[in-house]
This record gives sequence, C-alpha cells and structure tokens, in this order.
Amino acid sequence: MGANDPIPDEVRGEVLRLAREGMARNEIARLTGVSTASVSRICQGEEGLFDRSRTAAATQARVIDLKAARLSAATGLLGDVEVARGWLHTAEDARALSDAAKAVHYLAASHVRLATVDRHGDADTDAAKSMLGRLALAIGAAVADEPADGEGGGDGNA
Repeated sequence: MGANDPIPDEVRGEVLRLAREGMARNEIARLTGVSTASVSRICQGEEGLFDRSRTAAATQARVIDLKAARLSAATGLLGDVEVARGWLHTAEDARALSDAAKAVHYLAASHVRLATVDRHGDADTDAAKSMLGRLALAIGAAVADEPADGEGGGDGNA
C-alpha cells in the first residue's frame, strides 16, 4: 500500500476490530501495515477507542509504579549502607577503611536523593510560594512603616 493510496475497507474493518478488542494503536499499525496516524483517523468518532482517559489512567499508574520502584531502591540502599558500615569496622588497613567510608557516603547520599524525589509535590511547592509571598508582603509593609534614617520617633532601640 502506497503512502497516498486509499485504505481498503477490509483493512479499515480490521483496524476497527482490533481497536475494539483493546489492542494498542502501535500494535494495530504494525499488524495492518497502516500508519499510527491512519489508525487514529479510522478510529476517530468510534466511542471509547483510544480514549484519553485510559491514557491518563495508564500514565498515573506508571507514575505510581515508578514511585514504588524508587522507594524499593531507596530501601535497598539502606541495607547496602549497613553492609558498608560493617566494612568500616572490619577494615584491616587505611585503604580498606577509606574505601568503606566512601561506600557508606555514596550509598547514603544515593538513598537520600531517591527518598526525597517524591517527597515534595506540587502542593508543597505552592504552599512554599504562598508563604514566601506573604513574607515578602509583610517585610514590605514593615519597611514602609519604618521612619527613614535621621527622622525622629525612635528611641535608638531596635
């Protein structure tokens, strides 16, 4: 089938059948030899096919899976830190002690980085921005209320 050739009705029917069965767009394109854009156009107007809400749900599920994987990795790193700490106590020379100390440092730092990735969400960021905004307004108001240097009113105490 050429790029500008019309897609035969039987191929269109096969695309719709596969889509109704829940097959992914890229897989349908691969099986039928139709571009993904054409698969989308053929399925356009068909209720529920390639629904964006399913994509959003799948994306959210993936985000949750990745958070769980990061948490698992961070937890595993804590175990590795304990093993490396054991090396500190059994080091027989300065080189082994130095290597063990570096291992503890890098493993602990990696754990902290992984553990904090998901700690701060958008709500935390918005709250911090709001707090900083209120603080800036309060400082501005306080500065506006203070008399300029050399203008009376003060007793010399800050």
